[in-house]
Amino acid sequence: MSEAEENNANIQQVNQMQMQAMAVKQQIDSLVNKHKNLSSQSTPKPYIETRADGFDYVDEGYMRGLLNEYFPIWNWEIKKYEILGDVEIIVHGRLTIIDEGLPRYFEAVASHRIAKNAKGYVNISNNLKSANTDAFKVAVNRLCNIADDVYRKQLVDYNLIEEQKTEIDNILADIDNAELSDKIKDEVDSLGINSQNYKQTIIKLNKMKESK
Repeated sequence: MSEAEENNANIQQVNQMQMQAMAVKQQIDSLVNKHKNLSSQSTPKPYIETRADGFDYVDEGYMRGLLNEYFPIWNWEIKKYEILGDVEIIVHGRLTIIDEGLPRYFEAVASHRIAKNAKGYVNISNNLKSANTDAFKVAVNRLCNIADDVYRKQLVDYNLIEEQKTEIDNILADIDNAELSDKIKDEVDSLGINSQNYKQTIIKLNKMKESK
């Protein structure tokens, strides 16, 4: 192989590697955006119910419907179930999905109390089904970000928007204190000052400006 041919082969190899890296990045970006969008969705109220202990839960059919829509290739497998005396049934299951071309899975464990009456057990198979459903829903939520609002798994964005940062900068410019400005900017960068305490911060800074 001549030097020119070798250089050309090397260039083609580099280009191919770059294209592969770009394809992987696009795949990952698509996956991340998909899960962000799912996590930000609000679960319709008709599909949210409240248990006797006050905790909300989501209808299994609704979650299964979104699973079919966004992750049509999936599999739920009961890895193990265990009966703890006459108290509870525990189910350990694994949900596997194809996510933007990538296989991913999550294993979940849930339990359900065994129903009894004066005559003994009511229907253990129903208790097993309930434990299985609970484990399935946990896996769907954790792996797919479905119903994150109900399960309280949404990631809250505490960053200030640009308009809020500009307002703080304008007040700091009026106060004209370099040490304070550096401290406040560090707090903004570290989220010590964030969307949750922004209003209180503005009130304090305005008081400092007025007392200057």
